[in-house]
Amino acid sequence: MTCDFLSKAIGVCILTLVPGCATMKQSDTSRTGLEQLLISNAIDQSLQKVDFRPIAGAKVHLKSDLLECVDKNYAILATKSKLLANQCTVVDSADDAEVQLEIASGGVGTDRTELVVGTPEIPLGLMGSVPKINFYERNKAMGTAKLAIISGYSLARSDHQHWTTLGMGPVYSGSVAQQIQTDTGHVDGVVLPAVPTSFSRTAKR
Repeated sequence: MTCDFLSKAIGVCILTLVPGCATMKQSDTSRTGLEQLLISNAIDQSLQKVDFRPIAGAKVHLKSDLLECVDKNYAILATKSKLLANQCTVVDSADDAEVQLEIASGGVGTDRTELVVGTPEIPLGLMGSVPKINFYERNKAMGTAKLAIISGYSLARSDHQHWTTLGMGPVYSGSVAQQIQTDTGHVDGVVLPAVPTSFSRTAKR
């Protein structure tokens, strides 16, 4: 009786001090929406690094025979969109083109890492056990896209980080969370502002 009471008391104390947290990964499709956004965001960033200005206004034939990667159709469509944004005319036949643009993939995919700081489940024999406690939990997913266009290539990486501390959160950061917040105006959690990657310095007179 005493052991049972002590086990329940320990459990109540833990539940009182540490908020509960449950994470569920569900998708009605073969791939999650987050995974697809990681890929498309990385492709967008990769194409943003390509300078299409030298062929602005030209008739362009886009050749994608060598492009073999996940979300291949999005990469093709995003490239065409960039060409149109530079006043290019995308033609179906190479005979009608002034410029032939060839695109290939050097690597398109996602990676995921998980970091948990806490205590494991502690067995107490007849008293039951103390459940595991996660003081800090971080899940990080990254998308990588390396696209080769003509004789050069562009490499970019998207990221999405989600973490909780003592069950409180979630807090999000990364390019995908920023894109979701910008495009939809809503995220189920707190989104940290992006860290600037470049700085300007004004000389003092």
